[in-house]
Amino acid sequence: MYLLSIIYYITLYVEIFDLTVKGFSVKLLTMPPLIEVHNLSKYFFTPISFKRILKLDFKHKEPTCALQDINFSVSGGNTLGILGLNGAGKTTLLKIIATLILPDKGKIQVAGYLVGRDDEKIKSLVGLVSSSERSFYWRLSGRQNLEFFSSLYGLNKKQTKSRIDELMDLFGVDYQDRRFGEYSTGMQKKFVLMRALIHNPQILLLDEPTKSLDYATALRLRDFIKEKIIKQQGKTVIFATHNLDEALDFADSFMILHKGKLLALGTLQELRRVVAKPQATLGEIFLRITQQEQYYA
Repeated sequence: MYLLSIIYYITLYVEIFDLTVKGFSVKLLTMPPLIEVHNLSKYFFTPISFKRILKLDFKHKEPTCALQDINFSVSGGNTLGILGLNGAGKTTLLKIIATLILPDKGKIQVAGYLVGRDDEKIKSLVGLVSSSERSFYWRLSGRQNLEFFSSLYGLNKKQTKSRIDELMDLFGVDYQDRRFGEYSTGMQKKFVLMRALIHNPQILLLDEPTKSLDYATALRLRDFIKEKIIKQQGKTVIFATHNLDEALDFADSFMILHKGKLLALGTLQELRRVVAKPQATLGEIFLRITQQEQYYA
């Protein structure tokens, strides 16, 4: 009976395909996507200015479309790079997946949980690194900050100590008791990553992780994320950037967002086929698709 129960639950989440290879019937088990986004749209209204309030002008202007009918999925263990100019909708998309803001239309599922309904469960599975990080207390030490954030995720003292020690070892940090405000920008970025990983999430969302870093520091941080977090820990990663070198260094596949629209999605080879240029660089692909958006939207 116990075995039958296990088989039943597996069939709920696993699709089975039959393949014939050299006369033998082979069954491949394919897990469904970890993240699924269907017809996602998000609009923002411009705030009413003080001048308009004085004139008793309370009419709303046309809303700004941040995302329009976005559809995609990401399988576990993969890395997706979201490419786009400033204002393309990259940060909005990450915040919706992280349940920080709600969509106006569409459905987003994370490990089978629905955004807007199962937000607490999704938060336990997701770690977000924002490009404008202001949540750390500068008068507290790095370790004290991590202890505070771990309490927000419900970790007890024993779990907190074990997890922080594990992260300090992983990141090679031996300055954990210094005030956060005394750290360099690169060191602060490491603690921001540790905060996102404190509850050991399956999914890591990175919003321009190397923004404001000098080239050498950015390169070291990129190598660390790639080797220690993606390859060693096997996290599923979605990251937003307009740095195409960074995207090539990290991603298995790429999404091109432009003015809230998803114009293209696929591996480098797949995108080359989209633009019909077998040797095109990622930069050439990005420029061609965004400059001729009417053909790809």
